[in-house]
Amino acid sequence: MSPGLTPEQVLQKLDSEQAPLVVDVRKPAEFGVAHIPGAINIPLAELDKRIDELRQDNGVLIYCINGSRTRKAEPIVYANGISNVYHLDGAFQGWIQGKHPIEKGGVKKTGW
Repeated sequence: MSPGLTPEQVLQKLDSEQAPLVVDVRKPAEFGVAHIPGAINIPLAELDKRIDELRQDNGVLIYCINGSRTRKAEPIVYANGISNVYHLDGAFQGWIQGKHPIEKGGVKKTGW
């Protein structure tokens, strides 16, 4: 559904004034193991309740480990009127395989 961004494109955007909100839709324990630097964790099961956190001028990048939860998240996001949405090409597995930077540890929360 959403256009994909390569890890290189994501890194470039994150280094600019047009940085999207990066949202990891995996479970908190998975997020704590490793995630994209600066990402927030909104598990797929909570997405519909926390949708207002995604309303950003620079768009939203959604990802999970292999893309399956991303594909489930996209219709929820679009149904709530958020159209500036991207997904991570290759998902987080591709990010890791490409040896791109990761953060480990604590869950970053917003709106709580």
